[in-house]
Amino acid sequence: MVASFDCRSPYDPAAYAAAALEERLEETRTVYANVFFGVGVGAAANGYLACGSSTGAISVFNVDHLLAGGPENDVAPALVLPAHEGAVYSLVVHAEEGILCSGGDDGRTAVWRVDALVAAADDDDETKKKNVRPAAAFVNPQRGLPRGALGAIPETNALAYDGSRGVLFAAAGDGVCYGWDVREARSSPAARLRGHATGKPLHCAAASSGGGASGTVVTGSEDGTARIWDVRRETATHVVNPYAATSVSRHSEEASDVVGDGKKPPANERRWVGCVALDGAENWCAMGSGGGTVTMWSFAAGACASRVTAGRGTAMQAVKLTGEHVVAAGSEPHVFRWNLAGKLISRQPCGPASVFALDAARAMTAVGGVGATVEIFSALGTKVATAKCA
Repeated sequence: MVASFDCRSPYDPAAYAAAALEERLEETRTVYANVFFGVGVGAAANGYLACGSSTGAISVFNVDHLLAGGPENDVAPALVLPAHEGAVYSLVVHAEEGILCSGGDDGRTAVWRVDALVAAADDDDETKKKNVRPAAAFVNPQRGLPRGALGAIPETNALAYDGSRGVLFAAAGDGVCYGWDVREARSSPAARLRGHATGKPLHCAAASSGGGASGTVVTGSEDGTARIWDVRRETATHVVNPYAATSVSRHSEEASDVVGDGKKPPANERRWVGCVALDGAENWCAMGSGGGTVTMWSFAAGACASRVTAGRGTAMQAVKLTGEHVVAAGSEPHVFRWNLAGKLISRQPCGPASVFALDAARAMTAVGGVGATVEIFSALGTKVATAKCA
């Protein structure tokens, strides 16, 4: 609540109006992305946490300060970056190259140097904090229209970084996944992955973060399919319907080779694909759908290996593979954990009524969504900190 008036102090209407406005804005704020980064770079022993919200800002927190604040105190960010015009939908970090990338509603993808972010977050000088700028930026191409007109710039809904090639993939609202060469910083895309239904936005993307030579990228779309791409040829090697746990022919788009839990819907029934994630060894891909399912794709078998469900009323919006567990969340205030065999390990309550942001590192899980706060949980499921995002 807005602080009450103090009769011993002069009335400041501007300060009161600003406090009231901020309180209302917090009620409607949404955190769409968060990611841990920067261990060993700055002063924080447990690294840093970056969060992107509907305000277009990226909030950077010192994780040591978050843990010291405890679970009941909302800790303010050490650094706030006015990164995008419109919401920040995705954040991805690549530790080896020392970069953090952001994408959002303005169709712009920004590349930030981790050392610059950490230095500004650790410094008390407000001037230095305000002078942080991205090292590079890319803008999604506009569609050509009759008479030389151009369409709107498609938003960037998800990012994935291919560390073996230095290419940042931006899943866009026009149904195309654009690959940007970060190392050469070219103004035109180095790759364009086309194949999803025209006019259906991409919701998610995943790529190998290490030095693997597979060149595999996975995208998920509103059209109800996830596509596994051979980036070198810019072609889809597999088309998957995660909701029905089926592999789909690239040519006929008819379902075949159904594998799942025995309680599947019809093989041609689809739900939008909201999240995808790869494990570190690139053996597995988790695909979450709007129908409340998470399907595990085996690269070794080239097929769906298992399918779990959180309930038909729960749209899966975030997923993470952490060793032997699949961690996922969506349109209800719970975080689910399954093992790779599909057994439910836990259904952990969380604050956001709908979860969009999920990351795990160093035995901690960061959960964000509807609301201005991001909750940090320990490996045992205990809430240990709360971050208040700008």
